[in-house]
Amino acid sequence: MQTTATKSSVTIHSFPNINPINTAEEGIAQGHHTGHYGFITDKTVPLQPVQGAKNLYLVCFNRTIGETECAELLRAEGKRPCQNAPQYLLGLMASVPEDKMPEELRNKDIVAAELDNKASVFSDRFGGRCFLYVFRDGGGYRRLNLASVGGRWSGSWAFLAEDLVP
Repeated sequence: MQTTATKSSVTIHSFPNINPINTAEEGIAQGHHTGHYGFITDKTVPLQPVQGAKNLYLVCFNRTIGETECAELLRAEGKRPCQNAPQYLLGLMASVPEDKMPEELRNKDIVAAELDNKASVFSDRFGGRCFLYVFRDGGGYRRLNLASVGGRWSGSWAFLAEDLVP
């Protein structure tokens, strides 16, 4: 894991060779979570099987950004939203216990926000569109949850990203 600050307002942490987890329930079991939203099951969060390790990044812009602004800001950093983000978010949580997470990000929620992939957007129990995310309080608490799609992202979010492929 390496920290790179590319601009004073952006923090990027790298996590090499993270393998995906292809079911929500396996991710819950292996993810070093202290809890999870009970609505999250393999049925309500269906994941398409993917293979292959990726070098991942957690990118925090440390300011409020618009819902669709994330992809543009990541591109400026040479990154893009992680493809098959939910599977790799679960893999990251299984690979990196909370006490091994970078201190700068310990109070940041981690979101698998991939707007261009319908398979990465789920519905909550009320039918609202959501992304998979991990709520973190900085004190070791991790809760797998669903974040509503729509609106702005505050500076308390870290986005799961990968290298921009030309």
